[in-house]
Amino acid sequence: MDNSTLQDFKDEINWLFQPELDEDGIPPREFPNSRIKDKFRLDVSYMETYDWEGSSIHKHSRICPADDERIQILRKNQDVPDRLFRTALRLFADSIIVYHNDTAKEGELRYYPPIVLTFWAAFEAYVRYSSEKLITTAQKLPKEVKNYLSEEDNFINKKGEIASKTRYHSVLDRYAVFLKYAYNYSVNKGERYWQELVKAKELRDYYTHVDVKVPRGLTSNEVLSFMESILLSVIIPSTRLQRTLMLGVYWLYEIWTTLNRYNIRYTERPKLLNSQIKEPYLFHCNFENVNSGRYPSVRESIKQQPPNYSSDIDD
Repeated sequence: MDNSTLQDFKDEINWLFQPELDEDGIPPREFPNSRIKDKFRLDVSYMETYDWEGSSIHKHSRICPADDERIQILRKNQDVPDRLFRTALRLFADSIIVYHNDTAKEGELRYYPPIVLTFWAAFEAYVRYSSEKLITTAQKLPKEVKNYLSEEDNFINKKGEIASKTRYHSVLDRYAVFLKYAYNYSVNKGERYWQELVKAKELRDYYTHVDVKVPRGLTSNEVLSFMESILLSVIIPSTRLQRTLMLGVYWLYEIWTTLNRYNIRYTERPKLLNSQIKEPYLFHCNFENVNSGRYPSVRESIKQQPPNYSSDIDD
């Protein structure tokens, strides 16, 4: 990427994160990127109407009573999913700027794992926020569904009193239940977009609970695919229901398409991932009960023979 292209990217991405407001202080209206219709053949015609979702006169814009504390509390966190999504997207933009002139095209872990963790946290926040809003606003909702979505399990304690405890459920399972009871939308878990979402969760799980026995690198393409899979898991049901599940999701996807267009192919990996040592070497291990016969200390070994070791301690 030359300096001129880099400047174009900075200008585009800065406008997407901080678009100019109109004379009434209202940001530009979001609209689906052409990729959604051209590549995935999704029907976004509902977004072409004058009566756009999010406007004060839209049929799904409702009035909250002033004394409704539960919606008031939720309102304080309503921008968290969007902000977390944007934080991860901005971080990826920063990585493009930093890596654009790196001829090695690989380096140590820096941007990509935090992007994965933050973007997934945004998705979880969206599911949890939407679920709580459903629980609060639904006219009728089975108690079992409420408990499932809120991850609460009611039981009778030893005193004969009704008590509750947290019972965790997979975010994908909760998302599927939410879609069913909020929109009568049944998820086909065999569909490609859902399978891609499952793969995205597996990548997130790797960095949440790092499997140190399986060292791996992470490419910019993998991160972009990860983010797109999550955004499409909201966009695809939206197009089928002809209503936007999460206001702002199309704007987020517009940012993603810009990042994808300017993507710098790069790999982040553990510092020693590519190292190969074929001789005895030093490593730090200060446990009790170490098998000294197999892993002698330097002091123990030096009594037997002069040291001739490589080391990864200070590398």
